Amino acid sequence: MVNKMKIENLIQQFEKFDTKQFNEFSSLISSKHNEDLFPPYIPHIGENYSRHKILIYGKAQNIDKLWPELINMTNIEKVRQMYDAKTHNDIWISPYKIMLSVAGIYLYAKYNILLSDLEDIHNHIAATNYYKFSFNHSGKDINPDGDLPKCLSTENYKNYTTKSDLLAVSELNLLKPSLVISFNGRHTKEIKKSGYNLITINDPSWILQGGGGCLKETGSWYRETKDPKVLQLVESYISQLDSQYEGKKEAVKIYLLKYFNEWKNEKTIDDFLENYAYSDGDIDNEISQLCKLKNYVEQLIKTSKRDQKDRDFENSKI
Repeated sequence: MVNKMKIENLIQQFEKFDTKQFNEFSSLISSKHNEDLFPPYIPHIGENYSRHKILIYGKAQNIDKLWPELINMTNIEKVRQMYDAKTHNDIWISPYKIMLSVAGIYLYAKYNILLSDLEDIHNHIAATNYYKFSFNHSGKDINPDGDLPKCLSTENYKNYTTKSDLLAVSELNLLKPSLVISFNGRHTKEIKKSGYNLITINDPSWILQGGGGCLKETGSWYRETKDPKVLQLVESYISQLDSQYEGKKEAVKIYLLKYFNEWKNEKTIDDFLENYAYSDGDIDNEISQLCKLKNYVEQLIKTSKRDQKDRDFENSKI
């Protein structure tokens, strides 16, 4: 369980964050009211988070129009908005339900844990946005990676990202996740730099945009899957998605099953050692096994590099 005292310390740190240091470009920040910027917010931490320590990172809130509940929150309530969220429907991460589905697929692929209800998955993970301030111009979201550097001076962009990284490091040090699931972007380099295990996935907005032809039976992401349990899981997740995915059900299915097959079939050194145990007293056999291990590791590295190139190529289309 995450230490309650440390959570309170993080709340105090975020509440005291000086938002005035962003005044020079506050006109582009939409997470504000009467020109007062909202404070950064701490993560949602599920009651069962400590079992597997999976953290989901979105990018930013993408606030276009403020809603009354947010406006009327006190400063401390804004800091705790995700931490105090009652259900997964109260988490302001645009593709949160898809990301919960991805986490559910991961839990089944790696731990054989079947959680068909998104609320149950929500209770097993932690979640927040990496960037705590929302940027918007004339009703259009400003992406922190691709668009924001074009809107700010080099100095202001560095100031913003540096402060954002410090906030993220504070929550990462609190949560100490075993795994972080997020989209590609500059922030993923910072997560890796901090030493945390990271899986990058394609932003689910890619599904809504058509998936570049990849998310169909003839597309590159299609994987034949016969496991009835995961097929039932995927159908359950799809039934809980918002109406915007109504015409994209098959694409969502292919998207999720691609990651399931990737994680389910992922081999590790432990898998090798389990299948090729050394025999005591047989030096020739031990040398033979070490050679196999060397070849196996080289193959793992090649596969990892190839998969990363595939992900980078697909993400470049978004």
